[in-house]
Parts: sequence; structure tokens; C-alpha cells
Amino acid sequence: MSEATKNEPPGLVPDEGQDDAAVYSKDYWDNVFEQVGRRPLVKFAIALLALLYATAVFAPLIANDRPYRIEAIDYKEYGDFNRNQLSFARGVLELVETTPEAFTAALAEDNKDRTYEDALRDEVAAFENSANGLRVYLPDDAEAPLGSIGNKLEAAVDAALAGDRAGALRVAGEAAKEAQEARDAFRVSKDSDGGLQLEAKTSWPVLESTTAIEIFFMWLWVLVLTWPLWNSIWNRIALKRDRERIRKARRKKLGLVLGSSAIVALFWAVLVGGQTAFHGAEYKTRITNGDIDLASASFAPITMGMSESHSSERFRPPTWIKNSALTDMGHYKFGPRVPEADQFGLLPPGQKVEVLHSEPDVNDASRFLLGTDNIGRDLFVRILYGGRISLMVGIVSTVLLVLIGVVMGALAGYFGGIVDILISRLIEIFQSIPAFFIILTAVAIIPEDKMPPIFAIVVVIALVRWTGVARLVRAEFLRLKDQEFVIAAQALGLSNRRVIFRHVLPNALGPVLVAAAFSIAAGILTESAVSFLGFGVKVPIPSWGSLLSEARGVAEYWWLQIFPGLLIFVTVFSYNIVGEGVRDALDPRRKV
Repeated sequence: MSEATKNEPPGLVPDEGQDDAAVYSKDYWDNVFEQVGRRPLVKFAIALLALLYATAVFAPLIANDRPYRIEAIDYKEYGDFNRNQLSFARGVLELVETTPEAFTAALAEDNKDRTYEDALRDEVAAFENSANGLRVYLPDDAEAPLGSIGNKLEAAVDAALAGDRAGALRVAGEAAKEAQEARDAFRVSKDSDGGLQLEAKTSWPVLESTTAIEIFFMWLWVLVLTWPLWNSIWNRIALKRDRERIRKARRKKLGLVLGSSAIVALFWAVLVGGQTAFHGAEYKTRITNGDIDLASASFAPITMGMSESHSSERFRPPTWIKNSALTDMGHYKFGPRVPEADQFGLLPPGQKVEVLHSEPDVNDASRFLLGTDNIGRDLFVRILYGGRISLMVGIVSTVLLVLIGVVMGALAGYFGGIVDILISRLIEIFQSIPAFFIILTAVAIIPEDKMPPIFAIVVVIALVRWTGVARLVRAEFLRLKDQEFVIAAQALGLSNRRVIFRHVLPNALGPVLVAAAFSIAAGILTESAVSFLGFGVKVPIPSWGSLLSEARGVAEYWWLQIFPGLLIFVTVFSYNIVGEGVRDALDPRRKV
């Protein structure tokens, strides 16, 4: 065996008679990925995890009670804007009638800190906001009064701040009078005949409620899911299938994925400015009731919201399970799947189900794919959104504990001596304390206003479970630090930081990857257990563990326990399969 062969990473054993250059045309990690790809069960587990993360990331686009796009006239919203523009115009008049001294004295009595100018400017800004809301629905030739009112309110504010109280009162009074006339002229209802004709407003409710963080992960996951396609094209066209160039381009590909996701999210924040919306929306109800005059609308494939309740369909089983005793002529009967007749042979009375706009029919198999809970919320939709919490806890807690474990283990293994002794004793102390009880205690005593429970769970998991990774990294550093490439780096005068993180650590990452896969599964189980005990996320936000907790005491409604529990099992099992696959691929006894 050549001298070069002795210094190669473990796991690359050449066949007899092969040229060394042919054997090592693939690098270490190429062979690891190839070994992982040869296991059908591991590939299936990775595909299943990719699907689970995709459904969690794109949950708002898959299931939502808000429409993607809606073109309609919202008469209630229009009426509110019309009334508010008059209220804010009168508010300016009332402030002008009050002297700055009296205004300041009144605020001092209420212990409020606000200037007279700020109050005037805020009222004018509020008027402009209502006026802009009216302009959306008004025809262009009907908007003139709003501009005149706004100009006069601005003039009144300038006069009041300049000390011309008489002039300010006169102009503000004229503005308030015009606002009264505008309110009467703009008063329109759906049943009005003739007169002012409003124009339909086009909006994008789902996109407007999607934050930049969500867009970041959506774009990131699109690139991850399409990676085999664009990576193959890049390697074939730009890199000419040159393996050495492909290896050097890995960092560029990673930078492209993360950088483009960050750029897309930044543009979204600037151009759209999506904000987290309330958990419930009234679009479907108001369209059904006629409060919204709908021209057109596009909804998600599943038109149910995360916290949308259907009180007449509580504890309803999956609707693909046909049972004529439960639904009949648009009525749904409460109770278990097969209602028991009373002593007179009568079934429980049914309650009329209101099918809202865009919803499947009451007896449609797709109405509630996994049934409903105790207040009629769609369990399938809550599982979709619950995956965002459970899967996020596993990933984020693992990233944090791996960072802590790698740093502590690297310091202990590389420097040895007193540093190794102190870190090793610290590891033993942490390992002697039951981690789960620390997590429960921390979540119970940390105030929710200081740190949300879900973040407390993530932080505590990372702080108490880094020891396993630290021990693995320490052992790898003890094995590698006396090898020739490390001694050569030290002889060249490289800093300890550079030797640790650029030369030793990349060769010690194999066991860390295996530990990380198992840690993600453990994090998901921990969050589920904590939420099951009632210390996790709070309603209406779901997680898989909290959904199981909500099912306690209602064992007869089997779907409430089966489906969230099955998702937890499948996810943890898949991560364990991936971890075992990576561990086998890193086995130095394999033959290339």
C-alpha cells in the first residue's frame, strides 16, 4: 500500500490491482453519499422526510380559509371606512378646539406621554388611511371630495401649530362639514339601486399574510426539492462533469441556495411586507352571508383554516368513512361513529351543517380527511400546521446542540490536559441529570412573556443534550491530532483555530452527522412529550404533541390519537433509518 493510501480518510479501501488514482477519483464524501444511496429503505426515508417538511413549509398554500386571490366588493369594510373618515375629520376639529396647554394637562392627569402635534398628525394619518380604503372601491370621478378634505385637514393642522387658532378652527370646521356630506354621498349598500356604483377590489389575502421568513423557507425548499435537476444541469453544462471542479463548486451551490433564499425573502419584505395574520378569517362566512359581493376568488386546495371551527360537526370522523347514520339531508349527528339508539329506538337528533363558500358538500369524502376535534376543527389541517412546530423543534435544537457539542468536544480533544479534564467533568455532570425533567422544570418556570414555551423547549434541549456530540468529537480529535497532516499544519505555524476548524474538524464530522440524525428524532419526541403534558405550545397553535394532548379523555374518537401519533412515529422512524444508513456508510470496514 502506498504512503498516500495510508493517509486517506477511513472507509476508502482499494481493490487489489486497482490504480490508486482510479480508486480516489471520488472523494470521501462522494463515497459516503453513494453508499447511502444504495440503500432503498434509506432513500425512501429521506423522500418521506422531504415530503413531511414540504407539507409543513407550504402549509399556508395547501390549506387556508383565506383565498389566494379575491375580487369583490366588501360592503362592510367600505362602510367602516366611510364612517371612520368622518370620525377622524371630527377628531382633528376637536383637537383644534382644544388648546395645546389644555391637551398637555389632560394627558398629564392620565400619565400619558404624547405631544399635541403628534395627536394632530395621527388623526390626519388615520383619515388618509380610511380615505385610501374608500378610494379602492370608488370610481375615479367620485374621489375628489376626499382629496379636498385631506388638504383642508393638513391646512388646519399647520395653522394650529403656527398659533393661528381662529384660522385652524375655520378650516377644520369646513373639512368636518365636507366629510359629513361625503359620508352621506358615499353611503352605499348591496341592495342599493342606482346611484354610486362601487368597483370590485382585488386583493391577495394568503400572500399578504405570508411573512418573509416563510418565503425564505418556501424558496429554500423549492431549491432543495429540485436539487437533482438543477445540480445535474450545472454539473453537466457549467462544470463539464469534471469531478474536481464539482467538488470545488459545492460551497458555491450552498451559497446559491442560501443566498438566493435570503434575497427573495428580502424582496418580499420590501415589496409585499407580509405580516402574520390572525388565526381565523371570515371570508367564506361573509361571502356565504352576502356581506361580500364576490366577482371571483381562488382558494387553496383545502379551504379549511388552522383554527376554523365547525361547531355543528364536532368529533366528526374522517368523511371518507361512509356512514349513513351520521349524515342525512345535510344534517350531522353528534357522537361516536355509530350513534346508539335510545330506549325508544330513536337516534340522536341531527344538527344542520352550514356548508360555506368553496367548501366540499356535507357528505363529500374530502370534507374532513382526518375528521374533526372537540370544537369541529379540521384535524388534517391542524396536523399540517402542527408539523411546522414539531419538525422545527427537532431541526433547530439539533443545530444548537451540535454547535455546542462540536466546540466543547474539539477543545477537549485538541488541547487535552486540564482543558480536557474540566470539559469531561462538565459532560459527566450534565449526563447525570435527567434531561427530560430539566426541560419540564425550565418550561414551567420561564414566563411566557419572557420566552415562548416552544423557544424554551428548543434552548433547554440544546443545553442539556450536547454532551453526546461532545464526546464523539473529543474521541475523533484524540485520534486525529497526532496524525501527519495535523503535525504538518502546526509546523507551518497555523493558528490553533485554523488547525481545529479547517484541518481536524472536517475529518471528524462523520460521527457527528450520525448523532445529529438521531438527535432530531429525539428532539421531536421530547417536544411531543412536553406538549402532551400541557407545557408546550398553546392553543390555537398546534403541534403533534399538543394534538395528542387534546385527545386525552375521548378515546372513543380514535382518529384524534391515531393520526398525530402515526406522524410522530413515521418521522422518528425515518430519522432513525437515515441515521443508521449514514452510520453504515461511514463504516471504515466497507469496501469501495
